[in-house]
Amino acid sequence: MTPTEPEKLQTAPDAPSALLPPTEGEAATGEDAPATEPSRALPDAPAGEDGEALRERKREALRKKALALPASAGVYLMKDKQGKVVYVGKAKLLPRRVTSYFQKTDRLTPRVSLMVSQVQTFDFMVTGTEKEALLLENSLIKKHHPKYNVMLADDKTYPSIRLSLNEPFPRLEIVRRPARDGSVIYGPFPSSGALKETLRIVNRLFPLRRCAREDVKKIDRPCLNYQMGICMGPCRPEVTAEEYKQLSDEVRLFFQGKKGELKREMENEMKRRASALDFEGAALLRDRLYDLEKTLERQIVTTFEEKDLDVWALAQSQGFLAGAVLNIRSGALTGCRPLFASGGALAGEKDAEALALTGLIGQYYNSGTQVPPEILAPALPPEEDLAIILSFLESLAGRSVKLLIPRKGHRLKLLELARDNAQAVLEERLERLLKTRGAMAELQTRLRLPKVPRRVECFDLAHFQGESAVAGMVVMEEGEFKKSMYRKFKIKEAKGGDDYSGMRELISRRFNPEKDKEKWPEPDLLLLDGGRGQISAALRAFKELGVEPPPLAGIAKDRENDGPDRIFLPGRKNPADLKSGSPGLLILSRLRDEAHRFCRVYHHHLMSKDMLKNVFSGIKGIGPAREKAFQARFPTLKELSEADPREILKTAPISEESLQKLLENVRSLIARNSPAGEALDDANPKEAPKAKEAPKAGEAAEEGEAAEEGEAAEAGEAAEEGEAAEEGEATAPPDRDG
Repeated sequence: MTPTEPEKLQTAPDAPSALLPPTEGEAATGEDAPATEPSRALPDAPAGEDGEALRERKREALRKKALALPASAGVYLMKDKQGKVVYVGKAKLLPRRVTSYFQKTDRLTPRVSLMVSQVQTFDFMVTGTEKEALLLENSLIKKHHPKYNVMLADDKTYPSIRLSLNEPFPRLEIVRRPARDGSVIYGPFPSSGALKETLRIVNRLFPLRRCAREDVKKIDRPCLNYQMGICMGPCRPEVTAEEYKQLSDEVRLFFQGKKGELKREMENEMKRRASALDFEGAALLRDRLYDLEKTLERQIVTTFEEKDLDVWALAQSQGFLAGAVLNIRSGALTGCRPLFASGGALAGEKDAEALALTGLIGQYYNSGTQVPPEILAPALPPEEDLAIILSFLESLAGRSVKLLIPRKGHRLKLLELARDNAQAVLEERLERLLKTRGAMAELQTRLRLPKVPRRVECFDLAHFQGESAVAGMVVMEEGEFKKSMYRKFKIKEAKGGDDYSGMRELISRRFNPEKDKEKWPEPDLLLLDGGRGQISAALRAFKELGVEPPPLAGIAKDRENDGPDRIFLPGRKNPADLKSGSPGLLILSRLRDEAHRFCRVYHHHLMSKDMLKNVFSGIKGIGPAREKAFQARFPTLKELSEADPREILKTAPISEESLQKLLENVRSLIARNSPAGEALDDANPKEAPKAKEAPKAGEAAEEGEAAEEGEAAEAGEAAEEGEAAEEGEATAPPDRDG
C-alpha cells in the first residue's frame, strides 16, 4: 500500500477477549486490507466495577491489539468513542510505537495520558519506508485535523517565485502551490509586497522573458518588453539557449545569496564583451552590475560563514503556538517566515518544542520550500522520529541534511534572533485574537445571541440578468477565514434572478437533514447578504425543512442615506444597534465582502465558460470533441484571445476558414466588452497562418463537456477559487438586487 492512498486504512486486529464485543461499522476497509476481525469498543462497566478498573481493562485490551500489528513501518490513527480521529502518528516499527501509548499512566506525559484516555480504538496503514510513513502522516493530518497533532496552519497561504528550469527558456512567475516538475522554487514570501518588490528588482537586473508562450522561437517578432530593454528577447534567432541559460544561472546565484560568485561572473562577461568590441553589450552589463551592487548593499545582517541554513524557533502562550524560520543563504539573512500552528495540546509539556518540531518540520519542507544543508533548532525530535525526518529531508534535497542545536557563538545568536521573531509573531497573533474576541462578544450582546459566535457562515447570490445564477458560502472561525470550508452552489430551481427563491433553495440544500453528504458543523450565526426580505425567505425555507434555524442576521447597505452597513434581525423592524466603525460591524462587513468576492469569482468563471461555448458554436469542423479540446487548453476567453494561432491549430486541426471564423467570434465578444469581467482590452488575436485541411464529416464524435458540477465544490477546489481571486480578481460586478 502506498501513501498516495490514505483512504485505504486497515483496522487493527483485536486480541482474543470476551470483554470486547464488536462495534458496528468498524470493519477493515480498502481493497488491500487484510481479512481481520472488526475493531471493537469497550462495553459499559459491569455492575459494581469502578471507572479505574474499566480504564485498566481498556488499556490492556488496546495494548494486546497493538502487539498484533505487523512489524513494519506505517501510520496509526487513534479514534475516540464517536470514531473521530484524535491523533495521527508515524512509526518505524508499528507494534513498538503503538504499545508505548498503552503502558501504565504514571509513565506517560500529561498530554499523552489525556489523549490515551479518549482513545477507544485505532486503525493503521502499512507503508514501504519511513519516508512514505511521514508523507502519509502529513496527508492524514491535513485531512482529519486531529486535536492532538500540531498542524502548520498557513502552509498554503504564502506565494513563492518559480524559475521554470523545465523549459528551454526559463521564466519567473508567482505560484502558491509549487509542483515538483524540475522547476526551482524560491520562497515562500510572507509579504506579497516583499515578493513583488523582489520580483521587480530581479526583472530589472536579469531580463528574463515574461511571456508564457510554449515555443518562443515561433514568435514572429519581439514584443514591447524587448523594445523597452526589460527582456532579453529569446524569440530572436540570434539569442541561443546557451546564452539565455547563462542569464538564468545568474538568477539562481542571486536567489542563493552567492553575491561574490555572481559579481565575478558578470565582471568576466563584461570584460569578454569589451574585448570582442561589443561595447554596447558591455555597457548593459556594467549598468546591471551597478544595480546589483546597490541591491546587495541593502543586506545588513550577515553571519561569519558563507553557508546555507535555516534557523527555527518557537514560542507558545495561552495554548497558542507560533514560530519563525530565518533563511540564511551564503551567510546572509535573506528572509524570515512567520509560522502559525494549531492543535497539539502542548501547554505544560516538558518537551513541547521537540514535539512541535516533530510535526512541523516535515509539513514545512514538504510544501516545496528549499531544504538547506543545515537546520538549526532549539530542540531535536525524539530519536526514532529524528531518523525518519532526516531521511525524508535528504530525499527532498538530494544530499545529506543536518539538524543541529546551536550551543555557542554566532549560531546561538541566530537562534536568539529567531526566538525574538517567534515571540513577536505570537504576540501579534494574541493581540489580533484579543480584538477578534472583543468583536465577537459585542456581536453576542448587540445581536442577542445565545453564546459568543465562534463559527459564522455567510451566504451570497450572484447572477447576470437572471442567467448563470450561483451562490457561495464562506466560513469564519475565531475571526479567521476557513477557505477549505467554502462551498459553491449552482442555483437550479430559482429563475429570472429571483434572489428570494434562490436564498430558499440555498438554505434547503445547505441544511437539508436528509442529505448527509457532509457533516457540516452548525453555525453560531448565519449571515445573509440582504435585508428583511432575505431573512424572511430563509425562515420560510427552514420552516419547510422542519429544521430549527440557527441565529440569523442580514447585512445591507443604507442606500437612501448612503450610510454604513445595517444589520437586520428576524422579527425586528429596526436594524441592530451596531455603530459605524464598531469592531463587530467591521467583522460582519469583512465576511460579507469575502462572500461577495468568492461568489462573484465563481459566477465569472461560469460566464466565461458559457461565452466560450458561444465562440465555438456554428463553426464548421468544430464539433464536441474539438470544442472540448479547445476548452481544456484555453479555459477562459482571455486565454483564447491571447493565444497564438499556431497554438490553436496545434490543439486541434481545423481549416483556415474555420480558424478565421473563430478569431472573428473572439474579436466580436471582445468588442462587446465581456460582462464576465475578463481583462480583454489589450487582446488582439493575430492573423491566422495557413491552416490544415478541414476534418472529415463526423470526425468529431466524442462526448461533449463534462457533467454539470455538483451542489457543492470540494474543499480544496473552494480554497483554490478563493485564493486565485486575490491575485487577479475580476472587476465587473454581476447584475444583482440587494
